[in-house]
Amino acid sequence: MRLNPEKCAFGVQGGKFLGFMLTSRGIEANSEKCEAIFNMASPKTMKEVQQLARRVAAVSSRSYLFFQTILKNKKFQWKTECEKAFAELKTILSSPPVLQRPVVGKPLYLYLSISNHSISSALVIEIGKAQQPVYFVSRVMQPAEQRYPRIEQLALTLVVTARRLRQYFQSRTIIVRTNHPLRQILTKPELAGRLTKSSVELSELDSQFQPRSAIKAQILTNFITELTADEHNKAWELHVDGASSREESGPGIILKEGDKVVAEQALQFHFSASNNQAEYEALIAGLKLALSHQVQSLTAHCDSLLVVQQIRGEFQVKDPLLEQYWLIAKDLISKFSSFTILHVHREQNVRADILSKLAATRADTQTSALSQLTLTKPSIELLYIENINCLHDWRTPFLEYINTGTIPMDELNPQQFRRKASFYTKITGELYRRGFSQPLLKCLSKDDAREVMDEVHEGVCGNHIKGRALATKIARTGYYWPTMKRDCIAKVQACNKCQKHEVISTKPAEVLHSMEVSWPFNRWGLDILGPFPIASGQAEAANRVVLQAIKRKLDNAKGEWAELIPKILWSYNITVHNTTGETPFKLVCGSEALIPVEIGVPTLRAKLYNEQQNISARNIELDLAEEDRKIAAIKQKAQKKLAERKHNKRVVPRTFMEDDLVLRRTEESRRPPAHGKVAANWEGPFRVAKVLGMGAYQLQTLQGNTIPGNWNISSLKMYRS
Repeated sequence: MRLNPEKCAFGVQGGKFLGFMLTSRGIEANSEKCEAIFNMASPKTMKEVQQLARRVAAVSSRSYLFFQTILKNKKFQWKTECEKAFAELKTILSSPPVLQRPVVGKPLYLYLSISNHSISSALVIEIGKAQQPVYFVSRVMQPAEQRYPRIEQLALTLVVTARRLRQYFQSRTIIVRTNHPLRQILTKPELAGRLTKSSVELSELDSQFQPRSAIKAQILTNFITELTADEHNKAWELHVDGASSREESGPGIILKEGDKVVAEQALQFHFSASNNQAEYEALIAGLKLALSHQVQSLTAHCDSLLVVQQIRGEFQVKDPLLEQYWLIAKDLISKFSSFTILHVHREQNVRADILSKLAATRADTQTSALSQLTLTKPSIELLYIENINCLHDWRTPFLEYINTGTIPMDELNPQQFRRKASFYTKITGELYRRGFSQPLLKCLSKDDAREVMDEVHEGVCGNHIKGRALATKIARTGYYWPTMKRDCIAKVQACNKCQKHEVISTKPAEVLHSMEVSWPFNRWGLDILGPFPIASGQAEAANRVVLQAIKRKLDNAKGEWAELIPKILWSYNITVHNTTGETPFKLVCGSEALIPVEIGVPTLRAKLYNEQQNISARNIELDLAEEDRKIAAIKQKAQKKLAERKHNKRVVPRTFMEDDLVLRRTEESRRPPAHGKVAANWEGPFRVAKVLGMGAYQLQTLQGNTIPGNWNISSLKMYRS
């Protein structure tokens, strides 16, 4: 691609481009195209005025005089005032608004409108209190699009504008000003078809919604028909009445919008209440019902003069019990934009009185128009319950964003928050998250999440599964909270039963510490009961060969083990060991021992035996025995290093500090006989009393009683509470 130098101009103050004039002020209308307006002649006849009026009907302040000239039964007369208004009109039409450039850091405002055949929008910027246009978008709808519902046509307008002005939407914050519930519609989970596609496409853009407080730039789009909401506020009325008897008590409530009955309720109390208390309960329940229907202006009717006068402030509340009800009622009343309470006679409150008696008698039937509810506790008890939990709920920012479009003030990345919020929706006041395993996952608070984890992990259907499996099971059930996986793992790690029945790990927890001896064959020790937890395991490894030999020798005569000890030790002394490459007897005595079989089946050494020569050779071997012992000691250290290196590769290190809580491995001798195979592998917890070093610890009970002996770390594990 090459540029044509003849068609290029640089450094100019202004110029013509696509029929418009580009200047430093912005995009202006071409004066050549406005000549037809300047040269327009004044109307001479009534028909010319009618043609002009059809074109300028929107400019009512200037066109009023034109309409006066074409009234019936009135002679046509073009006055001086008409000529002046006509001149002003030509000036307005020939001087359209200048398109402004966007300012870095300032948001842009978008106005939408639809007609029967077209959609249009205007993108403006606010400079001070004035609004200046930035761009216009307009398109004729296809025949199929003309049959869309009005709200879908409005969403189509926003999508078309976002596609054409994507560079503005991606680089700046766009605030859509409309009086229609477009944001609430696009965030509903039950969307289908076109609205779902529009919601997904718009979720990636930095757009916000605001109610349109003033028309201002809405006129600039030159809409044909504006989609307007019904601004007629119908009167909401509330009729309440409370009934109290010896057996039962309860109020009746009627909520009306104009002449239409919206809801009827009959409440039954499961607690004793006086007449005045029942009247206050009826009023409080009615106010909550009205707030649930998002009523802004309310007129309440009550047949209790005491309650009416106290709410108005004309009577003083002296009863401490009624004062608590009065505080609750005043708090609910403050949430209405306007509230009026009127006293009516019982004859004018017949329907509410019937409902209150129905609640007191409590019929078993319940129709679609009437809801019968039960109140187990007085409303005043909620005053204390509401102030207990003041912890931050992670669901609150998302609910506020869905309801009002407000982003938290402490949010560092608003774009990322809006992306996260697009995965959430609100159904009947509860927050849900769109998931993959389930269409909708119910979002839980911390308390609810703890209850669900307890039930799934160790409840009726729980079998103490691991943390990851627990999180997967909860998600498949249909629940969600942000730290679900981490909380489930922590829950399992702190479970008392899971810790006590955990499988004993075969990996060592401490590096191998070698025992240095003065001679390769220095001392004998025997342990026939098995490894003790107070030892490091090295003594047991040395005795393993001796113990296996005793088992094979004894066969079924297990009680004769003491008589076989000399024979087993003699066999051990004359056997070559892998660690030294020599027999222990030779390292001590300097020569190999003569075994009994050499007497029965004589060897060469036995046949050629000479006592004098044997004494001389024995003296020489004793002089050379020290060298053999040093060589054996070197071989032994090398074998120990190899074993230590192999052992340390498998070490999973863990250490304890003083006052740490630990569990102790349950040995066979300490297991209750009745438990059998289902006995716990660990017992405790115990407290670390002293750290001895090299993996040895002293323990004590939680009551402070010292446990005898020292305990190796291989028999201990951390206890989490």
